[in-house]
Amino acid sequence: MIIKNLKVEEGFFNSLNLTFTKGLNVLVGGRGVGKTSIIELLRYGLGAGNLSSINPNESSSHALSILQSSGRVSIELESGGRTITVSRSAMENNPTSTEAYIPPIIFSQKEIETIGLNVEGRINLIDSFIPDIQDKYVNLSKVYNELRSSSAHLTQLKKELVELRDRTTNLTTLKAREIQLTQQQGLFNKKNQVAMGNQKQLNDAQNYLATVTVDIQNLNSIKQNFEYRLNQYTSLLTQQPFPALNTREAINLNKFLIDTINRDNGMINGAINNTKTVITEIDNTLQLLGNRKMGLEESARNTRREVESFNEGAGAVLSELGRVKQDIAQLENFNKLALEKQQQINEIYEKCQKYLERTSELKNDIFTSRNQVVSQLNGNLLPTIGTYIVPQSNLSIYAKALEECFRGSGLKYKELISVIVEKVSPAWMLYYSFSSKYSDFAEAIGIPIDRATRLLGFLNEIDLAPILTAKIDDKVDFTLLDHGTNKHIEELSIGQRCTVALSIILENPNRVLIIDQPEDHLDNEFIASTLIKSIEQRAMKAQTILSSHNANIPVLGDASNVVNLESNGRKGFIKCLGAISDPNIKGAIESIMEGGKEAFQKRSEFYKS
Repeated sequence: MIIKNLKVEEGFFNSLNLTFTKGLNVLVGGRGVGKTSIIELLRYGLGAGNLSSINPNESSSHALSILQSSGRVSIELESGGRTITVSRSAMENNPTSTEAYIPPIIFSQKEIETIGLNVEGRINLIDSFIPDIQDKYVNLSKVYNELRSSSAHLTQLKKELVELRDRTTNLTTLKAREIQLTQQQGLFNKKNQVAMGNQKQLNDAQNYLATVTVDIQNLNSIKQNFEYRLNQYTSLLTQQPFPALNTREAINLNKFLIDTINRDNGMINGAINNTKTVITEIDNTLQLLGNRKMGLEESARNTRREVESFNEGAGAVLSELGRVKQDIAQLENFNKLALEKQQQINEIYEKCQKYLERTSELKNDIFTSRNQVVSQLNGNLLPTIGTYIVPQSNLSIYAKALEECFRGSGLKYKELISVIVEKVSPAWMLYYSFSSKYSDFAEAIGIPIDRATRLLGFLNEIDLAPILTAKIDDKVDFTLLDHGTNKHIEELSIGQRCTVALSIILENPNRVLIIDQPEDHLDNEFIASTLIKSIEQRAMKAQTILSSHNANIPVLGDASNVVNLESNGRKGFIKCLGAISDPNIKGAIESIMEGGKEAFQKRSEFYKS
């Protein structure tokens, strides 16, 4: 892909129509003519982010100050023989384009200085070499979303299981009481043969009454589920419709959106009506069962009175036995639901572990791609510049997520965070907490088992999604050979950091590269001996757009297109553009750029030789 053209409406560059070519394009001109502004307009118009940790709003603010409130930037791209048009106004949050495109890599002067100072910037620099890195991130994000959903479901199911088990704590006591009452009932039956018939009738009624009670309880639970579904369907109908689209180009889309909404609303209304029908049927059944229960209770009361007429004590036993049987039936139902809930929990846990395995596979795939880039860079830049990568060793986000989960727990945890993230992966953390492996966890991080029990007990009660989806990334480091010593990038001066960053950046042949004044902070020897050669070699593979005040870059780099910008203080414009052989371009380079005549002299001497 290449950038073919940049047009600007309104603002400082009103009516600008700037053409770019393949190969090396260089923006030149005095200070304040807008070289940096052109680069920031390209960044803004194409929605290109930055690879460093610099606030992206800084770049947007620069572009918006050039466009002013009513400005617009339009950019024409060429990719695979197709023309792609991208446009963005000062009022739009994102660019619009005729089709998808890969944005260029853009570096301001500040970004070149800082790109290597933080782990995120270094990893982003490596990722910029990988054409399908965004697809890999999207796949990882999808798995993370599934993992978050499953983890939340697991947490909710565990809470429901605790509630069910709490309800069944009296089941053993009730069953013992049932045996005792049944024995008492047997004694009464022996005393009075007349009561036996009534007692059997009452027992049958009480047993059936217990069954009816359970059915009513379960139907009420089912009804709640359908009422929840009804609320969900109804909420979909209350959502705001899409705003109307009125342009000619969007009328068909507007009709399509309206038809889609109407069709979907019809389906939702159908679902609502079906759900209402189900709820009505449940209510009817509940009414029947309620009436049946009332009849059974009335029948039981009448039979009980007959029994009580024979023996007041027998009636009391029968009454309590009936209540106990109903309670037992309900608690046994809760116990059954608890077993089913435990099965669901086990299934969701296994699903979480599978998602964690999938994230590991995707991370390993990303590392493999990154390692290939590292090998390529080391093959081209060693021994001067070294690139090193350690898989999944950046644990800072994992540590932060773990600390956030423990905050407010009342446990002492801060001194253990670094140990836990080093020794226990998120997948093992889930295993230890879910399986209550207190001794294994204690041994893994070297703490007493009672402390491990408290920590895991707390984690088992909360949603572990922030921990399970915490980004554990690879870590990249750069070194520079300085007077026989390999120094890490944090130890280097600004000029040395720029040397490392530019050397790596210029090795990337996969995307359009745009850099603002790459020669800043670099000595002339490095510019002439190394930077120019790298720029020239890269320009043969991919489009490169630079702004510069050093004549060596366009002249010795054999720029295919030099743009001389000028300004009258109120407006920026193109004074001239063309190849370095163009007399006007040559004159501009000699008059306004550092070392202009010397650069042409060097070029002349090179070709003579």
